[in-house]
Amino acid sequence: MSGVRKILKDTCILAALMIFAVFTLSIIWSGITAEIELVLILFGLALIITVVNYLFDEFLTLSIIASYIIKYFVFTGIVMLLGFIAGWFYPSNFWMAFIYVGIVFVLAYAIDAFKVHKDIKYINEHIMKGKGGTTL
Repeated sequence: MSGVRKILKDTCILAALMIFAVFTLSIIWSGITAEIELVLILFGLALIITVVNYLFDEFLTLSIIASYIIKYFVFTGIVMLLGFIAGWFYPSNFWMAFIYVGIVFVLAYAIDAFKVHKDIKYINEHIMKGKGGTTL
C-alpha cells in the first residue's frame, strides 16, 4: 500500500472513530440534536444503499451500463423517499436528489474503477511473475 493511500485510509478510520466517540458522548449528555440526527440518517441511508447495491450485484446480471443506469435511478428513488420523510426535499425541489445522487454516484464509481484498475494490474503482475510472459 502506498504511503498516501495508507495515510488516507488511516485518516478515514480515525475520523470515523472520532465521530463515533463524540456522537456517543453527545447523545448520552444532550440527546440527539438535529446535527446528530442528520448524520445518523445519512449513515442509515448509506447502509440501505450499500445493501441494495450488494443485492443488485449478487442477483442481477446486467451489462455495466444498464446496471449503472438502473442503480442511479433506484438510489435516487431511495434518496427521494427518505428525503421526503426527513423533510430534505419538497415537491418543488425534488430534482435536487438527482444532482446529489449523481455527484456521489460519479465519485464512488470513479474511486471503484480506479481500485479495480489497480487490482487488475496487481493480479497481472503476479500472474506474469509465475509464467514469465507479458501482461494483459
